[in-house]
Amino acid sequence: MMLELTARYARHPEAMESRLGDETVILHLESGLYFGLDAVGTIVWERLLQGDTPDAICAHVRATFSEAPESVEADVISFLVQLLEHALIERS
Repeated sequence: MMLELTARYARHPEAMESRLGDETVILHLESGLYFGLDAVGTIVWERLLQGDTPDAICAHVRATFSEAPESVEADVISFLVQLLEHALIERS
């Protein structure tokens, strides 16, 4: 499945999330699949729900975490691809 870096994505209608402190749990209602997100994953998820593109999300994470590894962009894109593959997000 291909993620377009300048496209906008939204939560899939079957995906529900619950925030627990600085972490988030996302559940796909139909499949029962769930993802537990740490603080960084939660930031990525929130930016996605605000309408940011994958490119903008990567830039935000890089700016927020100055000590982030060089692979931060690849890690964020990989995470978004997983969400897309598991029908937790869809192109809007």
